[in-house]
Amino acid sequence: MENKDYIKTIERKIREIANEYTSNGYLVTVNPTGTKLPEFLRGYHPDIIATKEDENVLIEVKTRSDRGDLKRFENLAEEISSLKNWRFEVVFTNPRRKPLALDNQLPLNELGINNRIEEINKLIRINSFEAAFLLGWATIEAALRHKLIKEKFKAGEKTTQSIIKTTFSLGLLNQNDYKTLQNINNKRNHLIHGFDQPIDKETVLQVIDLLNNLIGNNRESELLEWIEWVDLDGYEEIYCLYKSVKEKDEYGLFKVIEKDDKYILIAEHMDETLEFNSEEEMQQFTDLIEEEYMDDMDAESWYGFNRAMDKND
Repeated sequence: MENKDYIKTIERKIREIANEYTSNGYLVTVNPTGTKLPEFLRGYHPDIIATKEDENVLIEVKTRSDRGDLKRFENLAEEISSLKNWRFEVVFTNPRRKPLALDNQLPLNELGINNRIEEINKLIRINSFEAAFLLGWATIEAALRHKLIKEKFKAGEKTTQSIIKTTFSLGLLNQNDYKTLQNINNKRNHLIHGFDQPIDKETVLQVIDLLNNLIGNNRESELLEWIEWVDLDGYEEIYCLYKSVKEKDEYGLFKVIEKDDKYILIAEHMDETLEFNSEEEMQQFTDLIEEEYMDDMDAESWYGFNRAMDKND
């Protein structure tokens, strides 16, 4: 099995290097033999030869466990370096390791996640945004695994992308948070792989908002939970809910009344009302409806499209 893994690792890396040289304008030959080899290399079997104008590259791909064999390449490397327009390159790769057995490991619970959020806030206060961001990302992964485990899904050995997609596909992550999460994940990838990725306070605050959403700590979670209780049926009800809040008026089953400097959203078919403390909260609510139900369209265009589709049917 180890030998098969070794061969797969080498072959994968050879393809990767060949593609990279090809994309940079080189003529690439993988595992060249016979007439594809220059005379001085006859009888030798290199992994790759890449040629471009006045440059020729001989490439060998090895795993780090082959470091002890470097002596074998010394004479060849010296010979090639003495030739005009030729150079010798050895590329090392690591064999893919078996994933850690994490299914028996428990992720942080909600108390642990809240404690982490406090630590992130401390880092923000001293302007240590990169450290806060990385701690925040680790905590996001913990929160996602925690959600999946609560739903009786194994999350131990799943990759980060698999966890994100599974959580979203199960409806445990709303559309808005999914987009935010993908954006944050891209920044995390750039940062940990050594690229220049500025991390500011606003980005870290996005991480905290997302964490609060994942564990149900903030207003967005309450708004989404209320929408779920309403159990919207069809585009007409979705649009009426949107319009009633947007216009602070009555549409279909929904009505907004003003009381004691607050706005109360009432649904005719349920006792549970929703209270808004400000117009900003109402705007947040209508934004959520657009993001969750309206396919990245504005409300009027989305409603008009659905009406037209109904008529065609």
